[in-house]
Amino acid sequence: MSRKPHEQLDILFVSEHALHPVDQGFSIRGSNIIKALSEHGVKVAVASITPLPDEASESIRCHYLPWPEVDAEQTESFLKGWEGLGYRARMRLADYQGRDLGRFAGIISLVEQHRPKTVIGLGQHSILMLRAIQQYTDIRKVWYAADELMYFQLSCMRREGLSTLSQRMQKLALYGGLETFFVRGMDGAIGVAPREAKLLKHLAGAKKTTCIRNGVDTEFFAPPMTRVVNKQLVFWGRMDFEPNIDAVSWFTEDIWPHLHAKHPDATFKVVGKNPTDKILSLNQADGIEIVGSVPDIRPYVHSSCATVLPMRCGGGIKNKLLEAAAMGIPIVGTPKAIAGLDGELPILTAKSASQWVDCLENLWGNVGLSQKLSIQLRQWVMAHHSWPNAAMQMLQWLDRLPCADGHCSRHTPIFEQHALKSNVTKEAA
Repeated sequence: MSRKPHEQLDILFVSEHALHPVDQGFSIRGSNIIKALSEHGVKVAVASITPLPDEASESIRCHYLPWPEVDAEQTESFLKGWEGLGYRARMRLADYQGRDLGRFAGIISLVEQHRPKTVIGLGQHSILMLRAIQQYTDIRKVWYAADELMYFQLSCMRREGLSTLSQRMQKLALYGGLETFFVRGMDGAIGVAPREAKLLKHLAGAKKTTCIRNGVDTEFFAPPMTRVVNKQLVFWGRMDFEPNIDAVSWFTEDIWPHLHAKHPDATFKVVGKNPTDKILSLNQADGIEIVGSVPDIRPYVHSSCATVLPMRCGGGIKNKLLEAAAMGIPIVGTPKAIAGLDGELPILTAKSASQWVDCLENLWGNVGLSQKLSIQLRQWVMAHHSWPNAAMQMLQWLDRLPCADGHCSRHTPIFEQHALKSNVTKEAA
């Protein structure tokens, strides 16, 4: 089932890429928040320039709109939204990144047909579309950014030598240009951690920002019936993603040799698609297996005693951390890996190689500690990282968010309806 073609919407999500497979930040956030908003009674839909694959689940397919065909008039209207100070810079940036503006202009038809109260962009290049609909002053334009682009690059730069400085500076200039000429002055932007929300306001220049932390599907990512006792460690994620490459490289080069020398029976599995040549070469090391892409991460997590998160760069909240916590697998990570999280964290942290070895040896030698952490992690993630709660937080924030003409339609009736039900339940209890 798909949404009616010309139904008026409360919220329209737009993306360059399809929300399947659900293995990147934008697709994880998009598919889950859309499902949660719909369950709250919000009229929500999503459209992407790249078509949704046939194997996508019905839970996201039922919210999908086809991307419109575009004519010359719509393309002209799209580019009109880019006019004003910085127009030539916007055109150069889009051309440099090879974006087909004729396809992006489909956003005009979607807005005209559905007149949503709010349009939310998912992914880096959705800001090109949001800028083009500035002329619709009664519609809120919001970038669901997660990370601030320039800080992400700066965090990676700290770990590099002078040999990559020129390339990194080019990326900084590119992302700085995208934020300056497309985000600055936008109605709002959403980060997944407090620091990202502040940077989106003060660096990127969005008028209003908020932090909405990611949730996790605790039913799908459930603990196993019995927890294994072994010395197998696991890491998962896209292995062409810079922070993941850095994390695995550092762990295998600086920590694993010391750990494996003391525990020859220890193993380390790296799971995730698109491993680079550098990552694949780690297969030659004792005890390390580069698994590559798998249809389901859960069997690899359930058969491991702990997950390691040796993150040193990047930003936002790590979805793999939330998934691990939901599955009740003990987590050892750097302070960077747990940045931006709420509550008392039942996570072991380590910085130096010796601290990492000590933490893992303590975990391996203390079954009681492992079991305690497993229970506490599941309780913590269920209390602090729920997609339904994230959806309600989004609705509350949108109702306080003005648009260009200051007279946006509000989502308040939807929010108040659910808030009232919640209050009645609390009073009855």
